[in-house]
Amino acid sequence: MIQINLLPDELRRTKSSSPKALALVFAASVLCFGGLGTAGFMWFNVRADKQGRVDIAQEQLDNLTPRSKYAETLAKEKSDFEKRNKTIGEIAMSRIVWTRKLDRLGEVVARDTTQRSHRVWLQSIDVDSRPESNNAGVELKGSSAGPDLDGVSNFHEDLKNDPVFSEGFVAYTSPQSRLGDEDDEFEPPVKRDFEFAVKLPAKEKKKAPPRKPAPAAKPAGS
Repeated sequence: MIQINLLPDELRRTKSSSPKALALVFAASVLCFGGLGTAGFMWFNVRADKQGRVDIAQEQLDNLTPRSKYAETLAKEKSDFEKRNKTIGEIAMSRIVWTRKLDRLGEVVARDTTQRSHRVWLQSIDVDSRPESNNAGVELKGSSAGPDLDGVSNFHEDLKNDPVFSEGFVAYTSPQSRLGDEDDEFEPPVKRDFEFAVKLPAKEKKKAPPRKPAPAAKPAGS
């Protein structure tokens, strides 16, 4: 049987959606918004957890930084102490009594000031007593009163001929000298700067063991 609705469109009754369709729409909405909410909650939760770990790591780093700097300072002090201890040990093992040498050097410097054999004063004394050094010895730098070379030569010879100071040394380098700046506050106002070195025996180098000759090559076909 065919039914014809003759009512106008505005008075016609619309068909209502079925309950199944409404249930499907509701379920889809719940799943969609629920998924978004869950994803948002998980993202904020994970982000907060990561940020908490970063803050803890930063705090640990801030606490360890001063300790690291202190450890570096201790390591540097240890290295300096080992160097000083090594130098003291090398001096103690040396056969030269340096205090005796320096006492005699002071005596030679002031010995002949009244006789004007030499009038010198020292500016620096550099001592190298390392056993492994090939330039071990004493380097002297100073000045001599007056422009002439006699004072420098006499001082050089006095040290060279002194039995106490020269004991254990093997060579004296020639003094290098030059005129210094004039100073009217001194008498004489002109001085001659000089420097020379007194050498200790060079360390004997250990000879390498002789190399064994390479075995002769066998002729082909043997």
